Parts: sequence; C-alpha cells; structure tokens
Amino acid sequence: MSARALVVVAVLGAAACLTARTAPTPSVPASALHDEAAPASASQAGHALDAAAAAGAAQAAGDEALQRGDQDGAISAWEEGALRASDPAPLYDRAARVRKDRAVRALLKLDGPDVLPAAARDAAACASDAHRSWAVRFPIAGAQVDGEHQSAEVYAQVGVAGAEALYLEAVCTATWARTQGFTQLVERRVEVMEALKRAAILAPDLDGAGPHRELGRLYASLPSYAGGDLAEARRELEAALARAPSVAANHLELARSVAVKSQDRALFELQVKQVADGPDKAAASEAADLLAREDDLFGTAEAAQPTPGGTGK
Repeated sequence: MSARALVVVAVLGAAACLTARTAPTPSVPASALHDEAAPASASQAGHALDAAAAAGAAQAAGDEALQRGDQDGAISAWEEGALRASDPAPLYDRAARVRKDRAVRALLKLDGPDVLPAAARDAAACASDAHRSWAVRFPIAGAQVDGEHQSAEVYAQVGVAGAEALYLEAVCTATWARTQGFTQLVERRVEVMEALKRAAILAPDLDGAGPHRELGRLYASLPSYAGGDLAEARRELEAALARAPSVAANHLELARSVAVKSQDRALFELQVKQVADGPDKAAASEAADLLAREDDLFGTAEAAQPTPGGTGK
C-alpha cells in the first residue's frame, strides 16, 4: 500500500469502516425516452430521485440532531446518508467539520484520560470523510493518490469546490498525527503542507483564514530539518490575522506557537490580551489560561535578574 493511501486507510485507522463511494448517477440521453431503453432510463432517473431524496433527508436529520446538541447523531446521519446519496460530498463535509472541531478542541484541553484516544478517532474519521468528499468531486485527482504522484501534483487538480474538504483533511491528518507522536507529524508533513498551500490559494478566507493559520502552526511545530521555520510561521499567522483580525484562533495561535517559541513575551501578551478582553467566551477562557501560565512559559522577572555576586548568566 502506498504511503499516501495510509492517510485514508492504515494511518487513519479506519480501513474496516470504509465503504465504496456512491458514484453520481449518469445522465439519461433524451433519445432514450423514445426507444427500447426507456424502461432502464426511467429506472436510472428513479434511482437519481431516490438518491437525492436520501441526501436531503440525511442532511435534515443531521441538522436537527446538531440543533439538539447531539453531535454523534448528526455525524451518523450525514455519514450514513452519504452512502446513499448521488452527491455525497456535502454530507461528508458536514460530518468532517463537526469531527474536526471536536478533535481540535479535545487536543487543546486534554482534560481527561480518554480525551486523546477520542481526539484521534475523530481526527481519523474526519480526514477520511474529507478525503472522500474532494475525491468524489475530483475523481482524476483522487485516483492519483497512489504513491506514484507527488502531493503538489495531485492537489493542483483540486478546484474551489474541493477546497474546504482538502483543508479539513489536512487539519485532521495533522491533528491525528499529533495524537500519535511527533514522528507521525514529521512523516505526514509534506502532504499536509501541500494540501494547506493549495487550500490557501483556492479559499484563503476559509475557516477564518484557516489555511494560513494551520500553515503557520505547522511551520512552528516542525524542526528545521523537516521544514520548520519560525519566520515563515510568523508570516503565515500574520497573513491569517490580516485576513481575519477578529478571529480569536489567529491571535491565540500566534501567541502559542511563535511568541512562546521565540520567547517574545510582548508579542504573547499583545495577542492573548486582545482575546481575553474579546466577546468569544470560550476563546477568552483559553486566553486566561495562557496568561495564568505566562511565567511558566517565559520565566519570572526575578529569574531573569543576576543573582547577588553572580554573573547573571
């Protein structure tokens, strides 16, 4: 099996759950309505109507479940509906969005023994759903995820309609990798980085400038030998802020990754305090937690002073 295919199968740990995608129903030639093939054509049209109805029902059921706060019910409705839909991509997108948000939040908090495995499961399933979404829209590109084609070459064939799915797959693959250990993130870095770069070209404002934000996070996370670059991380995160200055995640990521890693306390305080004083309560709570840990992240002012009789080194 190819290294790239592992993201969807072995890497995602979901091979046993993967089922064949429902192909779009072929269009029926008008001439067929007047010849012996008419019964078959009518059957095809009926299947198309059934598939469209199934997709609509699944979308409605998932939306209703989500309004009740039942995320698992919503995900199940969308994923199961996608298997019967003539156009499964929108349903896969919905499921992937919810899984992505849940996995990312869980990984940030890690406030229980079962959080990491749950985040890994959500991230794996999210990446799988997102991959199916863009691959069904761009089947030629999807067929080239075979280990023989470079990631940049494959993703260059994905258009605007697949931008969100490509972004979601990249974010969730990176999230899954982080749950498995640093080595996995290094191993998956090329495909994740190329997917995010393509998403940044196609839809830079997606998810509050998410492609730029996630590129910045990746550049800051990786060691230099694997493509890590703190200056590049800062450029990407500042690009995200320029596009979406009101999005708290952009400020927090700049503080967490670049400011802490470069030990730029002034930058850290500037970014975090803007969020702490902002209207997003969840983000403000996260900002407050970061501020409470500031001395741990940067050291106390006393620790930076020379000791009596010492050199201060």
